[in-house]
This record gives sequence, structure tokens and C-alpha cells, in this order.
Amino acid sequence: MSTTTAIADSADTAKILLRIPLLPEHSALLGPVARKLVVRLGSTYAAILLTAFIASMTANNPVIEALALGAMLPGGGFLLWAGPECAGQIAHIVLALGCLGLFGTALVLWFATGNVLAPLVVWAFTAVAAAAMAYAHIDAVAWTAALHLVPIGILSLLVLLALGMQIAQVLARRQRQTLNAYLVSPAAQSLVVAEPKVARTAELSLEDLQLMRLLYDRALQPVDRFDGFDWRDQYQTASVRYQINFVSYALSVAGAVHLPAFEGYHGDAQRNLITKMQDHRVWGYWQLENLWGNLRRLPDPIPHDNIMFTGFLAAQIAYVQAISGARTYDQPGSLVFQHPSGVRYIYDQPALIEALMRGFRDSKFTLMACEPNWIYPVCNAMGATALRAYDAANGTALWDEIEAPFRDRLEREFVTPRGSLVVCRSGYTGLALPPIMGAITQAFPCFFLNALYPDLALRHWLIARRRLSRSGFNRELWPIDIGNYSVSRAASYTAAMAAAVEMGDSDLAQRLRAGFDEDCPITVADGVARRSNASLLAHTMEVMARTGQQNALRTLVTAKPMTARGPVIAAATYPDVLVAKAKATDGALDAVFYPGRDAGSQRLNFGGLVPGRRYRATGNNNADLEIHADASGAANIDRVLDGRTTLRLVPAIG
Repeated sequence: MSTTTAIADSADTAKILLRIPLLPEHSALLGPVARKLVVRLGSTYAAILLTAFIASMTANNPVIEALALGAMLPGGGFLLWAGPECAGQIAHIVLALGCLGLFGTALVLWFATGNVLAPLVVWAFTAVAAAAMAYAHIDAVAWTAALHLVPIGILSLLVLLALGMQIAQVLARRQRQTLNAYLVSPAAQSLVVAEPKVARTAELSLEDLQLMRLLYDRALQPVDRFDGFDWRDQYQTASVRYQINFVSYALSVAGAVHLPAFEGYHGDAQRNLITKMQDHRVWGYWQLENLWGNLRRLPDPIPHDNIMFTGFLAAQIAYVQAISGARTYDQPGSLVFQHPSGVRYIYDQPALIEALMRGFRDSKFTLMACEPNWIYPVCNAMGATALRAYDAANGTALWDEIEAPFRDRLEREFVTPRGSLVVCRSGYTGLALPPIMGAITQAFPCFFLNALYPDLALRHWLIARRRLSRSGFNRELWPIDIGNYSVSRAASYTAAMAAAVEMGDSDLAQRLRAGFDEDCPITVADGVARRSNASLLAHTMEVMARTGQQNALRTLVTAKPMTARGPVIAAATYPDVLVAKAKATDGALDAVFYPGRDAGSQRLNFGGLVPGRRYRATGNNNADLEIHADASGAANIDRVLDGRTTLRLVPAIG
């Protein structure tokens, strides 16, 4: 079977060829880099196990025997007094089980916070604690059978694990064959949407604008305030930094598709969000995480293996600059991260991009760590879009250097033999989490992959879509809102919706929205719409879905920014003026407005006009009038906004 299938579709009678690469053949459950790390981990544990076993067999000392059993297995040392003739048998069994539970908790903490020390410290502590108990009860009757049963039990579990891996390999091969057959089937081909020849020109609806107000309200408040953000923890998905990133991403998608000629408070919101990312309350988590994850004391969040901050911020800036054409954050010293001690870490967008490139080059996996050790494909896809957008804006070829190895590692190390994207993989051990969280980890990455590898995005979207269609929303949509950890499928609905829209799958997007409307109804208060039982992060992804279109992010990332923008809406009063459309074409501006409060007259400020030129303003709800651009290319108009209000500004003739 060939590794690629070509699917042709028609758009405006023109044949457009779209290629779907089949899932790669895997000779093993792990890719070559992960396999080396797992073998190293296994060899290290085998050496510890053998050394501990020899020590336990030769020492004839309960202290060393307990320590050896504890080195073999967390809590294993307490089993030395768990025999039927031992005093306090039940208590020691409970201690052993408690130590195993504590170790499991440490593993969760390692994943949740990047604390690589936690599992090692807990394991060592439980072994030493058992040895201390042996020292305190040196004359107690020991259960010497444990010296044989514990290693035999461990070896038995390892044999079962090896057999399970062989069975998993066989099942994975069958699953991969099934999915590859599906990818070349007429059913899959019928779902492929050809690239649109003409971008959609529809405007934002009033409901869209009311949902966007939730984002604007948070972005336009004083930069040192975070009213309305969900403060939970600063280490996982509910972190405030992600909310800031995604508010900005959502506004960028809306701006690129519907509001490219609107600066005003839309631009103010984006600048505020970038400033908020420089607040120490947002990036201060890194000092502790860098210490316990990388064993580094440096509080600076930028330079080392932190794509979840460096890459996400670089993408945030890249999207904003791609729409505006401005180069504000390319200027030296434009980003300042001031530590409470007074130390200032000074950067700019080129420095962020340089840090990303260094991280990609230095990583064994090419993909770099998000939090210490843990490598997430979706986070890397987001960070990599910053490189592509930077190249498009500056004529560089940084992504060209990374593109091939990034793709190779993504395919070989982060796609399971069963065809799922790996949620995250440990850069230290090579181990990976199972494919949990459904649509969030399988469908949503397609939103960003489409800007990097449209063919891979298409393949994984079709696979994720098949799962959503066959298993149903309730099974595939994670029941926890990752934005605030509440019991809600809101984030899963919106993540899948955003990916569906970007991939051009309007049918599934509509079905997801219908389910979302039923599960999390919209309420409107004071002109601001929000969903019940939905986090701010979920709202941002809904705005991305509602305001986007097929290939919206891909176009934003890969298109060269315009240098000549034409007329723009330079200023309008928020929230009195809501802008539903602002597009400039051939020196003319087409705009649509709604009143954010009561109907009435509002002043609109325009820029980018030809200095001294006369312009004619037409539209509904207002009489036509003529204005003159001043020497700076600016002009003002007072317009009555009453419901949907249109405005067309064109150069006057004669």
C-alpha cells in the first residue's frame, strides 16, 4: 500500500488536489528516541533491582534488607514485617500500600507541575523510612519470604507488561490498517473540503459581538487588573497565561477574517494582553517550576525549554503583527519581565524566536518541552506557528530549517501505532501518557497543525471526526472543562468546534454547536453574552470557532502582511460602538456597526486616508455626507447607530 492517497474535489469547477498521508508503519510501540530513553530507564531500574536483590540476600541484616526491598518497590521495605507471624502485620501492609499511593500521587504531581524530584524523593523517603523502622525493631520477627516474593512479583509484573506490549503491538497494527483503509475510502473522501477560492465575507453577528465583549472586557481593563479571569493554579491548563494567550488568539482570528481594517480598541486590547503577559503574577510560576523540574534557579521564563510561555507568547505577538503590519515588538527592549527583586529580563520578538529555534535544535525530539520534561505536540504546533508567521513577515527561512525534522519526529515519536496523537511524552524517560481527553488532544491540535502541515492536519482531523461520529459526543468530549476544572464539556465542545471550522467541516461544527447550545445555554446581561458552566478559555475557543472560517489561522500565519492597508477605523468608543465588519479594498472601506448600549450618535475616527482627499460616506440609518482627510490622513464622522448600521467610505470623484 502506498503511504499517500490523493483526493480530488471541486471548487468553482476547478480541481484541487488534497493529499492525505496514511498513518506511518511502526515496527515498535515506541519511536527510536523514546525507545532509547525507555531502554535506559529500564536498564537503570534493572541495575537497582539486581543490586538491591544481592544486598538483601547477603546482608543478613533487617535494616539493609528493608532498605533493599524499599529500593525495589516504593513501600516494599514495610513488607518485611507483613508476614502471617509478624506483629502488626495489617499495619505494615497498610504502610506499604500507603507508600505506593504516595508514590502515585508524586507521579501525578510530576505530570501536573513538572516536579521531577517528587517521585524520586518519595521513593527514597519510603525506603529510608522502612529501614529506620527496621533499626527501631532490630529484634522483631521478620518475614524473610518477602526477600524472594517481592522481586519475584516485580519480575512477574514485568513479564506481563512485556506480553501486554506484544499484544498491544498486534492490536495497534490492526487498528492502523483499519484507519488507513478508512482514509482511502469514499466515506473519508466525501468529507474532504477543497480549499475555498474566495474567502468568506460575512460579518459578525450581534450574538458574536456580545460573546466577544466577554473577551474585550477582560482585555481592555487596566493592564494590572485581571478581573474576570479564572484563577485556579498556574501550572496546568487553567493557568491565567493560557487565558491571556487564547483571548488574544481569538481576537486575532476575528480580526483577520472580519476586522482587518479595525485598529481602535481592538488593537488596544491586543497590546494590553501582551503587556499582561509581562506581569510577574503571570510568569512568576517559572521560578519554582524551573527549580524542581530542571534543577535551575533562574526565574527568567524565556530561555530554556518553556514553549508553553515563550512559544505561546511569540505566537500571540506574531498573529497580532501579521494583521496590523506593525513591528512594535521587533524593537529591542519591547518586552520587559521585571522580577520583584528588581532584576529585569529584557526581550523582543526576534529574541523569543531565537529561543524557540534554540529549543527545537537542542531537543532530542526536535519538539521541545512545555513544562520541564513533558513534551506536548499541540503546544509545539502552537509555538511553531510563530516561526512560520515570523518568516512570512520578515522573509526569513527559520521554519524551513525545522520543518523536516519536526515532521519526522512528530510522525515517529508522537503518533501512536494506533493512529492517535500522543498527549505528552517525557523527555527524560521516553514514557507517554495514554490518549486521554478525547477531542481536546486529538481534534484540537488540527487547528494549529493546519498552518504547518495541512496534510497531517487533514489526516488527524478525519480520524478524530470518525471517533466523534462513531462514539458520540458524550464519550469523546472530555467532561472536565480544562479552563477551570469544573464538570462541563464546554472546553471540549469549543475546541472541537474551532478545529472543525478551521478544517472546513461545517457539518460537524454545526452539530457540535447545537450540542453546546443545549448543554451550556447562552445568557446575555448588559449586552455581554456568556455560557453557563463554561470557563473563559472555553469562551475564547468558541469565539475562534464562530468568527473563523476554513484555513483562517493557516492564512493568518502564512500570508505576508500587507504594507498598504488603506482606510482603517482608527478609534471608536467601547462598548458604545461594536464593529461587526471592517475591510478595506481598493482605497474604500466597508464597515458594519452595532450600538453596544442604546442607539444614538457616535463619533468614528478614521485613519490611513490619502491626505487632503475627499471621501464620500454612505450607508443605512444616516444621510450621505462628504469628508476631507487632514494632512495626516485622518478624519472623523458622527453616525447614528441604531441596530445594524452600515458604512461605506469611498474616495469622492471629481
